[in-house]
Amino acid sequence: MSHLRFDGRVVVVTGAGSGLGERIAVQLAERGARVVVNDADAGASTEVVHEIEHRGGTAIASGDKPDTPEGAQAVVAAALAGFGAVDVVVHHARPSEDGSSHALLSGAEPGESLRGLFAGIWVAHAAWAHMREARYGRLVMICPMDRSIDEAQEAVDALTGPGLVGLLNILKLEGADRDLKANMVVPGTTGDPVAVADLVTYLAHEECAPTGELFAVERAGLARLFVGVTRGIYASDLTMETVHDRVNAFMDPGQFIVPDEASEEITLLMADLR
Repeated sequence: MSHLRFDGRVVVVTGAGSGLGERIAVQLAERGARVVVNDADAGASTEVVHEIEHRGGTAIASGDKPDTPEGAQAVVAAALAGFGAVDVVVHHARPSEDGSSHALLSGAEPGESLRGLFAGIWVAHAAWAHMREARYGRLVMICPMDRSIDEAQEAVDALTGPGLVGLLNILKLEGADRDLKANMVVPGTTGDPVAVADLVTYLAHEECAPTGELFAVERAGLARLFVGVTRGIYASDLTMETVHDRVNAFMDPGQFIVPDEASEEITLLMADLR
């Protein structure tokens, strides 16, 4: 039996009525978690609960849609009412039906284009206060970003994933002294669901080490995604012509750092002064 168990933990999994979400919910339950199986398709979530119970696990169903403040609060309320706590939230972010730049900037109501982003924010908001009070919590976002960078797709969701990355950066700092950790998994088009589920399960565990991180999954492989800062250039007499002449130098990714805070960004930059 694996030592990485979830006995006594309460886990909310959104989008868990089928596919990857179902796999994650079942896997967590098999490792001892009490699971809230959330899906807009109430019948599907109930079927997953029956599957978990058939395997000897414990779960309840939630049919609320977490894409509004009220819906997200209802999902968390189901965990509190059913199990008395919420220790972990695994949120499967859904790209908006049309998050393209045209839809967002055409003058139409942008709410629909931002629905996927706000769902993640509302879910985090609903659970985070309870986790803060308990001084423990794990938040795992699952958000494919292929559509956000592939202009060939008819519907391009350019904000959900990157927007939630910004949220993770805030939560990383917010939870540093309370054992609250938030991470994101980015499944690629070839990402093996088994590998995704195993990574998510680890990130949901109390022994999870990283926080504020992004992880890519392609096939059965895992990798870290990050924002880095190049060494750059330093010139006391910087001009537009300097920028023009040295653009390749400060764009060169050969040397970089991954800063935890803004003050670290000058570490490599100032190396030119030595």
